[in-house]
Amino acid sequence: MPLNLFGTSFSPGKSPPRRSVSLSSLRRESDKSGQDLSQEFNKIKLNIGGQNATFEDGEWVSEGNSKGRVSNREVARLRQQNQVLLEENNLLKLKVELLLDMLTEKSADTLIKEKEIMRLKSRSKDG
Repeated sequence: MPLNLFGTSFSPGKSPPRRSVSLSSLRRESDKSGQDLSQEFNKIKLNIGGQNATFEDGEWVSEGNSKGRVSNREVARLRQQNQVLLEENNLLKLKVELLLDMLTEKSADTLIKEKEIMRLKSRSKDG
């Protein structure tokens, strides 16, 4: 015979079933219950560093403060101009490097020639 210290064995009752609540973020149970919220989010607006942009028809459209909206054509033109300027900048950097190399070479040649002149002068004074 088992010894039961607490009297009867513990047996909890069955809990009542829970009501199912929709956790969908696309539905709201306020004044628009049952309506799809995707209508509210047709245009995604973004503000980063004071620059506003809107996502429309699968593309980001920038909204300027004074000029209004910037078209995709303008963005493409600016990207092309930026690429041209980057290439020009790279060419100019290459030219500066080349000029610095030439200057270094000429400076080294001049220093060698000055040392040779000083050596010849000291030799002619001695002799």
